[in-house]
Amino acid sequence: MRGREPVQEFSVVEHVAKEFARFLNRVQNDQVDILGSFLIENEWEKYKKDSEGVVQSLELAGFAIVPKQPTDAMVAGADKTLAGGLMGQRGARVYVEAVFGAMVDGWLETYNPNLILDIFSMALSRASNPRARRDSGMDSSFQRFRKHSQDMLAGLIKNGQVVVPDEPTPEMVAAGVAETAEIRNRTNQQVSIGADPTYLANLYENMVEARPR
Repeated sequence: MRGREPVQEFSVVEHVAKEFARFLNRVQNDQVDILGSFLIENEWEKYKKDSEGVVQSLELAGFAIVPKQPTDAMVAGADKTLAGGLMGQRGARVYVEAVFGAMVDGWLETYNPNLILDIFSMALSRASNPRARRDSGMDSSFQRFRKHSQDMLAGLIKNGQVVVPDEPTPEMVAAGVAETAEIRNRTNQQVSIGADPTYLANLYENMVEARPR
């Protein structure tokens, strides 16, 4: 009897590098373009440095790419004392995932993606011009890659990833506080720590820090 195939963890760097390979080799639809699919799968490592540059640029700007559905490591890193409390391990996981989800949704409903798209666009502009890789200056026409950048961001979202701030915005904290009120109403339990904005901000930051690298 064959065992289950191991689930391959999503790699942000590999995914973004493949997006570079797709756009810079002008592959319109790799699902029907045999040559394009071959180029993406076999040449994406050529764009690994560009991909890592995108991730680093996002981090310098105060953003991180995280799974919308938090990993086990992210849940465990949220608050190591939760599972040993009254909620227990299962209750703690439900609580953490619900609060994190509410905070991420609060971000997605209110954020302006322009800075994120600018970072993608500038990276694509540099990668499309070999000379620009060596120059310290910025190609002022990077906006021509806007559509590609939107597709790149959409590709991340399609694969269950989101670009979020490494520190929660006030709107995100408010969404987390509102979610704890919902949890109290559903369970008839007092979750007093959930109403503390500082606690929720720390919970979120711990989870972002524990994201897959």
